[in-house]
Amino acid sequence: MMTDDEIKQLIAKNAKAIEALSSSLAAEKQERQQKIIQWEKDRNQLYQYLSRIAAAQASFYEVQADYYHQLSILGDRQTQINEKQAQMQAQILQILQHMNLPTDPNIEE
Repeated sequence: MMTDDEIKQLIAKNAKAIEALSSSLAAEKQERQQKIIQWEKDRNQLYQYLSRIAAAQASFYEVQADYYHQLSILGDRQTQINEKQAQMQAQILQILQHMNLPTDPNIEE
């Protein structure tokens, strides 16, 4: 059988052990909370980066689409210029033929 002093010592020892365990659990809980907060910050930052990348891609595709549109417009203009030039050459040839002038300036009659 244990004496009162031994029981008191055992109770004090158990109380210290319980206090140490409680302190350890509280520290682990706080550390876990800090990790969760940091993880949430990292996740939010990642989403912000992904959002920026998506916006940059969208902007790039808009610029690219505009570039190809402008190339198409320039191609159409070039086609119109070529057609107009061909019409003018045909008209010049008709005028020269009507005036009985040589159509090739390198040929002498």
